[in-house]
Amino acid sequence: MKAFDTQIQSLKRQVDAAPWLKWAGLAIAVLVACFALQGLDAWRVARQKAGIEAEQTLRRTLALKGQDAWLAREKSALQLRDALKAQLPEVATPGLAQAALQNWLRGITSGFDAQQAATIRINRSAPVENMPGVLRVNIALNGTFNPRQALAMLRQIESAPNLVVLETINLQSDTSNTLHLTLNAYYRISGGDAAP
Repeated sequence: MKAFDTQIQSLKRQVDAAPWLKWAGLAIAVLVACFALQGLDAWRVARQKAGIEAEQTLRRTLALKGQDAWLAREKSALQLRDALKAQLPEVATPGLAQAALQNWLRGITSGFDAQQAATIRINRSAPVENMPGVLRVNIALNGTFNPRQALAMLRQIESAPNLVVLETINLQSDTSNTLHLTLNAYYRISGGDAAP
């Protein structure tokens, strides 16, 4: 305690010796108080906004509470999902899905000259999340195609009767004229819940 009392006495002597320290200490105290008030005000505003948003969410939820339209929307959404799923080609196994996609792409590329040297590679196949019985097959196609041939091939892929989605495409229109593309095709596995 003596050391603390000694330090307090020393501080008092310094403040008495330099009166501007009193004003500096008062200014520091005022600034600290202002920053504290500003922080409290910002916290109050944030809490007020959060309260208003929570009240609006509650009011929206209560307004929707008695509506039966959501049941009808759920029914129509399920019917649409099932109709779209029924349009996917059905295969017995994931291997047959991969083979079907590979043969379809070979058929498209066979219409071009032999110098295109197209290579087709299955990258992966996996079930679609939250859709049992639906398989996504990812495939890569690489070859030497000039821009006109590449555009013709893309038009054929785009007009596929099955659900086929281009994932990436890279066309280099230089002396090499190379085309690299990856696409996903979707299939239904017969039996519904079969997985690769």
